[in-house]
Amino acid sequence: MNVKSKLLVGILCGVTMAVTFVGCGEHHTDIVIEKDQSKDGPVRYNDFAWATVLRENVTDDLVRYDHLTGHRQPLDDYLSMVADAGPETTPESFPTRNEKTCYYVNVYNALMLKAVLLSDAPQSMHGHDIGVPDHRFRTIIDGRKRTLAEVRTLAWDAAGGDARVLLALCDAAIGSPAIQGTPLRPTGLEDQLRRIAQRAMDNHAMVTIDHVEQWLMVSPVILDRRSDFIDYYRQRTGAASATLHDVVAYLASTVRRQWLNTAVGYSVHRIPFDRRLNDWGRSKNAP
Repeated sequence: MNVKSKLLVGILCGVTMAVTFVGCGEHHTDIVIEKDQSKDGPVRYNDFAWATVLRENVTDDLVRYDHLTGHRQPLDDYLSMVADAGPETTPESFPTRNEKTCYYVNVYNALMLKAVLLSDAPQSMHGHDIGVPDHRFRTIIDGRKRTLAEVRTLAWDAAGGDARVLLALCDAAIGSPAIQGTPLRPTGLEDQLRRIAQRAMDNHAMVTIDHVEQWLMVSPVILDRRSDFIDYYRQRTGAASATLHDVVAYLASTVRRQWLNTAVGYSVHRIPFDRRLNDWGRSKNAP
């Protein structure tokens, strides 16, 4: 059995993510984030609560949703804070591109976890008839109502063309980039993004090879942004032209690059997107 026949496509499942809901005919669900009224004074951004969420609930690049369901307070505290703190409302805390990039990546991933919790951890957050989560939900972030898609775009804009940031955004599916166990932080960001990219290249849901068909198979996360990844590669290397194979080999670790180089000249094909929820518990108990 070759690689493409082993790839699984996740099961569709609906999702809700709000305390208040819009009608079925509307395009968005508004997320209401409760504020802690006991805290006085200006809001100052930090990622301590988010670090707690990740430390306590991420294992093997998957999320322990069963644990997170019963321990929501750190996640709620973080989302309450970022509703009023960010590059626009508290710009003094985000003086550089790195601070802004980390903020939007961390907020996006936190909101996606909230989406899963408020939809009772379904088998999938994705589906052809309901669309991707990015366009279905919106909430107050940095003092303004934004969709998840807008937060993703802000992360991309802040990164200034560094396509690796796309590999740091996890949209709660096995086929999406893995969620990291620590927050993205401005100090040492280059090393963090390098490691994130290498781990993505190690993930067969992101990049793999079918030697029978002579295909280099690439996740939609990369393939749909092919031009952005190639532009990033050209900017970093000074190459006049590039292929997607050049990009994934460049992002990979030395050992993985040697393996990818066995696919030089192969045609590029899409890996079917695995929509299954990135749930550690279900993965562990799978037959």
